[in-house]
Amino acid sequence: MLHIISNLPLSPVFIENTHSGDTIIFTDDAVLAVQQNNIDPESLTQKALSHINLYVRKADLLIKNISKSELLRGVVIIDESQFKAATAKEFAIKSYN
Repeated sequence: MLHIISNLPLSPVFIENTHSGDTIIFTDDAVLAVQQNNIDPESLTQKALSHINLYVRKADLLIKNISKSELLRGVVIIDESQFKAATAKEFAIKSYN
């Protein structure tokens, strides 16, 4: 399932209810959630990187002045065309704001 998250805070319950293979695309203010210094290593990082595909939009990183080196290991940066392709191919999308 594809989840699109645009705002913080990110509920720990949300991460606990994701399933293996789910994809999360962080947009807008939510890109801050995947910065290394904003994550408790025992919660989101450990669980998410073990079974969830994490993506951020390149445009949102540029707006927030976040570099690739500041992101959690395993987070994939996608451009707008990749974002549109992901939303077009997934049959079930949940957005959290």
